[in-house]
Amino acid sequence: MTTYSGRHDRTGTWQFMSAALLGSPGQLHVFEDDIESFVHVIGWTVLSYLPSPMDKDDRAALVSYLYDHSWKTSSGEKGGLTKVVEFKFGNYPPKDFTPTKPSPTVDLIRSLASPFRARYSKPPPEGDEEVFKELMPRHRLGLERLSSSKWFLSTIRDALARSGWPAEDRAGDKLAVFTKDIVGNAARQRAARRVKTDSHYYLHPRGH
Repeated sequence: MTTYSGRHDRTGTWQFMSAALLGSPGQLHVFEDDIESFVHVIGWTVLSYLPSPMDKDDRAALVSYLYDHSWKTSSGEKGGLTKVVEFKFGNYPPKDFTPTKPSPTVDLIRSLASPFRARYSKPPPEGDEEVFKELMPRHRLGLERLSSSKWFLSTIRDALARSGWPAEDRAGDKLAVFTKDIVGNAARQRAARRVKTDSHYYLHPRGH
């Protein structure tokens, strides 16, 4: 794990910090950052510990891609772009991760991550009335859910109350993958290629 020291005497574990704070280290820390960090803690834990048939190097590359990516600027180290990409595409945690058995925990994380699409997406354009009417309610709902812990707590309680949780749901004590400063070169190269590809589609979406 990498401890990151930002401005205003803030510190945090890089992998669990919100994309907003990683991308703008001087930004004011707000409630949404705490909720997002909670989602990243669960997401990283599942991707790192949950049994999966994935190739070990591919899995390490996926974890590194999502949680370790950074770049240096004149004002210091920044990151978070890969988290933004997956939030915007509704793909957190990435569907490339395949647990050995269906996991209610993975489904729960996807639900908890869904409001962050609104945080990292621009409101739909008003010029296209049909698109605006379809997407704006969803955007407003996401922002509303991010305004307090109420929806998140309710979603967790509802998920835990459902049937289907395995009797033996332990992930084991052994870390399945290693992240920053331990990941092998091959895994790092795969992660770097994925960052480049996903960043291109994020910055240059089709039709724009």
